[in-house]
Amino acid sequence: MQARTAFRLAMLKNGFQPLLTNCKRAIEKGWPQRIVDAAEVLSWDRSAHASTGLKIDGDLAVVDVDVADASLVEALASALDARFPELFARGLVRHAGGVKEAWIARVDEPFRRLASRRWYCGSDPDDPAVPKHLVECFGSLGTRQFAVNGPHARNQAGEIIDTYQFAGDASPATTLRAALPVLPKAAYALACDLFDTIAAAAGLAMVKGGGHGEVELRRFELDADTEIKTRAHGAMTVAELERLVRKQRPRDLRCSGTFHDPTRVRTDSHLINWGRHGLGIWDSMTETTWHRRERAPSATFTFLEQLRERRNPLK
Repeated sequence: MQARTAFRLAMLKNGFQPLLTNCKRAIEKGWPQRIVDAAEVLSWDRSAHASTGLKIDGDLAVVDVDVADASLVEALASALDARFPELFARGLVRHAGGVKEAWIARVDEPFRRLASRRWYCGSDPDDPAVPKHLVECFGSLGTRQFAVNGPHARNQAGEIIDTYQFAGDASPATTLRAALPVLPKAAYALACDLFDTIAAAAGLAMVKGGGHGEVELRRFELDADTEIKTRAHGAMTVAELERLVRKQRPRDLRCSGTFHDPTRVRTDSHLINWGRHGLGIWDSMTETTWHRRERAPSATFTFLEQLRERRNPLK
């Protein structure tokens, strides 16, 4: 038996749902709905995929500290530890050799996603060479998994660059799920708010237009005459852009983000597409998609969606 198979079986015994992953990406079809058992885990033993994911289900929740500055990570950990010391006393701290970390615990009220603002240092928020800093918290009302064991990344030759590790060797394979601390939902929201305060005090600039708090990743705020500055066709109104996309369905159609933030001037920073809500403009930095106002779901539809998501949230 491979060591990774033993890790996965131990996870399962401790009350967690392991997933087969390729580095950080889940590769099994339908994984959000599947309930893994020991037989399935054993069937992965000869798989070439050496990484293991943890499904965020039931009362699990994660503080994902996607922050590339060690001093900022330490400041957030200290501030949160002062208010909720059980997070670091009994929770799990996962990293991949760098300064970014994920803090795994449980929550008293399942949620989808909470987030801080996104922060950077410099004059161009869309410069790929400039690190962006963000804290996101994920609960079980969304579809999310986190890789927890095995390779984190490989180079072009396929060689492993770094692997997932846990502080103090307390991992899902060595810790009972029931032993993880249960934090209030407010603790996860506080983690996001604290990081905003820390980043602002450090003199970082905030990316405008991103989510904050309990984030909705779709914003229905475009009007027919909203001007969009595209990379291939220059400035167009939303109405003109809709006609172009419906008629030609061009690939890799991109635009700037000046329609929601004057500083987002790079015309390759947002991706234009067409989907069930019609025209969509996706901001890759904030993971927010912008749509026409009139495409907003009705209150009844929103209520039914929320009701569907909340069925048996702790199952």
